[in-house]
Amino acid sequence: MKQKETNQKYKAFIIFLTPILVLIASTLFFYIGYSPEGRTNNGQLVDPPIDLSALKIEGLKDEFPGKWTVIHFLNNPCNESCWNSLYKTRQVNIRLGRDAQRVGRYLLISSSYNLSPQETAKLTKEYPRLELFRIPEEDIPKEIIKDSYILFDPLGNGILIYSPDLPGGELLEDLKKVLQNSKIG
Repeated sequence: MKQKETNQKYKAFIIFLTPILVLIASTLFFYIGYSPEGRTNNGQLVDPPIDLSALKIEGLKDEFPGKWTVIHFLNNPCNESCWNSLYKTRQVNIRLGRDAQRVGRYLLISSSYNLSPQETAKLTKEYPRLELFRIPEEDIPKEIIKDSYILFDPLGNGILIYSPDLPGGELLEDLKKVLQNSKIG
């Protein structure tokens, strides 16, 4: 009987001590500066974020609607990599299913570049939901690499940049994550 009581006391002591040890260990790791090196996003984080309201976008009636937005920038003829990026983001948007309405897709064209009739026809035919706007060449963010695109949050902050060779599944994964965790947009 006495041994049973002793065992129960040990069990109670262990149950009581476990959360305290976890709390002490996590506090110690925090102050030491230990944190995992991994990240969960596939795009490259833009730091500081690009402010969408600072870009002088021509033809925009109001600000962009408060939803997640994938923006492509075009300042020279759209080559194969450019068309692949546009195609990839269209397919990702389709794969979002019911959440597709929460994500906008825009193509900002440099004011110094005029689309060829072939480009205009292809954009109109193959990408009818892609909205086109003009932007002064000097306002194109310096972070933009040729044919890359940026994910903007509903508040107008460019937070992730994607290279054209990144698989569409990785953009889809990021979008699903932000849409699931977002209270806005």
